[in-house]
Amino acid sequence: MCCDRTIISRNSDVVVNLFKVFVRPIIESAGPAWSPHEKQLIDQIEKIQRRATRMISGIGHLEYEDRLKHCRLPTLEQPRVRGDLIHVYKMLNGFLHVNSGEFFSFVRQRHDVATRSSENNHMVVEKCHLDVRKYFFTNRIVEL
Repeated sequence: MCCDRTIISRNSDVVVNLFKVFVRPIIESAGPAWSPHEKQLIDQIEKIQRRATRMISGIGHLEYEDRLKHCRLPTLEQPRVRGDLIHVYKMLNGFLHVNSGEFFSFVRQRHDVATRSSENNHMVVEKCHLDVRKYFFTNRIVEL
């Protein structure tokens, strides 16, 4: 992060605003397409925000969660989840030109028996044998 070498002020408002404007959009740009599920990858992404919050004078010695509370920032996982939910809302309500029936499996597609879950037409996780498919957008979002 080049901001630590180029800015003089270590005020929390300045550092947080720089992070929100220049760094977070890059990190969050491909949220629905790529969302890490491995702890190692999540830690690598969170390391960017840890480093940015450590730059603020006076709170660098605090724990990461306390620094986030002080700066009023969420963890980077929360905006990814929120972005996924917004994207699904747009898909299901016709704001995107995508056929949601091709992306998601619904209860009514699975069987013809009228059950309580078929009344609400819930989404169902697709059965998969590989871990790669298990963490795709369509399976990841159903749990949320």
